[in-house]
Amino acid sequence: MLMTAPTGYGYRVTLLHALSLMTAVGILVSGGMVSTVVAAKAGGYSRAHYVLPADIKAKGISFAGSRIPLNRPDVADRVVDQMNYLLMDRRSGMMEWFDRMAVSGPMIRRTIENEKLPGDLVYLAALLSDLMPNATTRSGGAGWWALGSGTQKKNSPPAWLSSADWDDRRDPVLSTRIACTILQGIHRKIPGTDWLTAIAAFVDGADRIEKIIRKSPGFSYWDLVMPPYSDVLISRLVALKIINTHRAFYGVEVPSLSPLSYDYLGRIKLAKDLPLHVAAKWCGTNGRALWELNPGVDPSNGVLPKADKRSPEGYPLRVPKGMGGKVKKLLSREGYLAK
Repeated sequence: MLMTAPTGYGYRVTLLHALSLMTAVGILVSGGMVSTVVAAKAGGYSRAHYVLPADIKAKGISFAGSRIPLNRPDVADRVVDQMNYLLMDRRSGMMEWFDRMAVSGPMIRRTIENEKLPGDLVYLAALLSDLMPNATTRSGGAGWWALGSGTQKKNSPPAWLSSADWDDRRDPVLSTRIACTILQGIHRKIPGTDWLTAIAAFVDGADRIEKIIRKSPGFSYWDLVMPPYSDVLISRLVALKIINTHRAFYGVEVPSLSPLSYDYLGRIKLAKDLPLHVAAKWCGTNGRALWELNPGVDPSNGVLPKADKRSPEGYPLRVPKGMGGKVKKLLSREGYLAK
């Protein structure tokens, strides 16, 4: 009996099933997937796998300014393994990353580039937090960049404000600036390092990675034996970029979403706490929508704090596009602004 799976994601898989024990082999190349079906018994087969696009094979690719040596079989295998993990095991989650990358990604990438770092680092935020401001990790990290993990606390003092009503790590711009500062410090500290090794140090600890590099001077990232997390993460970052830049090849269909559009009022020096639902009402929206623009606010109370000794200049406030002038006037009229 010949069975053909429905087309989807750029490939078609054909399986030969026998009514009794037999051996059958089917091979098909279509789109981004190569399918090798080996049925030693009825219903048995090996899992298909995705391959690199032809232009990547021919021209290669760079990540964060570092050329990825995909001409080396060992490097190509590591990247392709992670590409298959994302496309086959994490596909639904990855599609959500691309949605969030369309909405929040431009703001984060713009901040990265303003800090003079490679824009590709936005992919790191996607893997560390799923681009969710409330993300947390087992090691104590939080926010867009999983700031505050054990390794970061050990290698650099916390440079962010975290309290019961506000956390810099949840704000997309502030957290990105903090992450960039840490990455820049690592880049300067470890002689001759590139951004790939800086990323490894960011997630696994600068001291740990520096020892590895000092023992192997002149070797590239791909020639070093890195801690397991870094070893997987770097290959996965490269794989994610390849998938994102070749969505049609891999059959990744993501609806077109508009990036966040807002007026930035800067740090607002408030005389009293501002409930987000109050500002939302002024803007003709709801508290949840306003929190999405200001996720540094603790979602359990939804209040932008007044200026205090922790932040004497106040806290940043974003409002829907075109509402900046109106909100400023109402803040003054309703007695929210400190004199």
